[in-house]
Amino acid sequence: MNVARVFLIALALGACCSCAEPNGRRVDPATVVVMPKPWPTPAVAAPNAPPKIVALWMNETNVPNGIDWYGRAVTSTNVASLEIRTESFSFVAERTRFGDFRFRQHVLDMVPYYKREYLLRVIARNTAGDRDEWDVPISFR
Repeated sequence: MNVARVFLIALALGACCSCAEPNGRRVDPATVVVMPKPWPTPAVAAPNAPPKIVALWMNETNVPNGIDWYGRAVTSTNVASLEIRTESFSFVAERTRFGDFRFRQHVLDMVPYYKREYLLRVIARNTAGDRDEWDVPISFR
């Protein structure tokens, strides 16, 4: 099943992927739409070291219908997965190499109920399950 279909199914079902309170570092949405120059390199870390998100960028934090919403994150090299979630959807970003993750979603027309603000939780996990989390306010319109 392709990623866009999974995204739409999660939205349609109103899946509650995270009932826990956010516990990450709150990030100003204006900062994640500005790509760092130069793009940082992954932080080298031992497998059992705490994971770390180094940088996060996405093309939009005020996401309209019909666009491709995409982003990139740099983490420590021991991050096994990077999850992107809200209370209504969740997906895992693709790891292109150790410490480098990317995502791309095509946003289709959403029902009015889902056109609102969300707290986007970006969660980096190592193989032991330790996590680093950044919380970014976003909106779908």
